[in-house]
Amino acid sequence: MSERTTQLKNRMKQARESLEEAKDLLVQDAAVNFVMNSLYYAFLYAVFGLLELKGMHSTAQSEAISLFEHAYVQTGDIEPRFLEAIRAAFEIRPVCHCEGRKPATAEDVEQLLPLADEFLNIVERTPGMNAES
Repeated sequence: MSERTTQLKNRMKQARESLEEAKDLLVQDAAVNFVMNSLYYAFLYAVFGLLELKGMHSTAQSEAISLFEHAYVQTGDIEPRFLEAIRAAFEIRPVCHCEGRKPATAEDVEQLLPLADEFLNIVERTPGMNAES
């Protein structure tokens, strides 16, 4: 297995853990911001893994999303609706209590959770993901 495939698998493990954490927090009636944070990282880890698969790296989250758009969405490999979901999660994730920042709502979580799950399923079908070590 290539190093890039190993990196993708590791990122997908992180993504799945974040998604499961979001689901657990939701069941426990945790604050929406905690759920949204975990949900956002489920998307982000998968994006990082896809970029690493192509030898691309970014330390800035917004740059990673832009690179993902160019490398996967504009090429038709990933549907634009997932980019929209990632951008929405990026915009409403809790980073501060800044004035003018849109707070996450239960409706946001309801909309984004199934998209995150579907997105991870698609990424896990990426060629090479199921290759043996």
